[in-house]
Amino acid sequence: MVRYRAALAALLVVAACGGNPFLPEPVDPTPPDPNAPQPSPDQDNAVEDLRGFRYDGTTLEIDMAGVSSSGQYGLFRRKAEMDIPRHGTHPAYLAYEFQETNMTRSYLAYVAENDRGTLLSVASVDGGQFNEHNGGGGWVRLTGYSRPDIAASPSPEGTEEGTFSYYGAYAGVFVPGFNDPGGPPRPDPLQPGEPLGVRGVIQVNAQFTNRASGDPEVVEGEITNRRLFDRDGNQITSINIADGNGGVRTIDTSPMPGLVLRETEISENGTFLGTVEYEGSPDSEAGSFDGAFGGTGASDVAGVIWVNPIDGETGIHEYGTFNLPRCDLPGASPICTPRRP
Repeated sequence: MVRYRAALAALLVVAACGGNPFLPEPVDPTPPDPNAPQPSPDQDNAVEDLRGFRYDGTTLEIDMAGVSSSGQYGLFRRKAEMDIPRHGTHPAYLAYEFQETNMTRSYLAYVAENDRGTLLSVASVDGGQFNEHNGGGGWVRLTGYSRPDIAASPSPEGTEEGTFSYYGAYAGVFVPGFNDPGGPPRPDPLQPGEPLGVRGVIQVNAQFTNRASGDPEVVEGEITNRRLFDRDGNQITSINIADGNGGVRTIDTSPMPGLVLRETEISENGTFLGTVEYEGSPDSEAGSFDGAFGGTGASDVAGVIWVNPIDGETGIHEYGTFNLPRCDLPGASPICTPRRP
């Protein structure tokens, strides 16, 4: 695989004061020259925490704002015990971690490139230190994109011709986690936290229309079966967080609520931006999602989310990513078949 460098096409960032973390207009970067990788043209549009990354299929480097690494890019190490398993031939999400010293912030990242090589997605965040954390995520197109060619009156038989489903694994990074036990003894408030991993499944449905109809094209979905894991790959069923009065309280994290990607419009270039809600609570506004379709006929979809993952818990955050194949194409999860009653 050719090494490339890219600013994240859709950034999500968080500050201590909160707010919508997405760039207002996602950018679709020009694919790099495979013979001479160059910075993508949207590099100047990258802001705040996660400003860019470099990935060659094995090595992940992230340019993170704040006190993170001595160089511009932090070199992440593989953390295979936290990988997210495959769905059919849909690729696993590969886990990486970074911490320059035992005294500084501890990061966890997930990265996924699909089998067709059309899209790459990534999410990363540190576990928190000194009342805040730095994190972000995004997608980048690796090849061209074309929308499906929709007939004016699609046949009810055969393959999908306008309404498509995408299904597979979801990967998230969750904070706060546990205090880092490594290194010399330090008072608890000084220990950097370690973010936790989230595993789930996600389904995305998209409606592409005949251009002559003038009807909007829309996308929606949901992330479900969300489970929390520590850095050794063990499932975590509860976490303790500060109660604001010098003590701690316990929060049940098994199960965690489903997250709905509320229906939103697909732009002319196949990108989208919308609101995340808690399953069963319309208009609850848990956070935001952002993504893009890629490949010929929207063969794949990838995106990122930023949410408060547990309703009512504003001090808990999750950064997540998905990279999914279309259900009627090679690489789809076995759950996609059969698709018709």
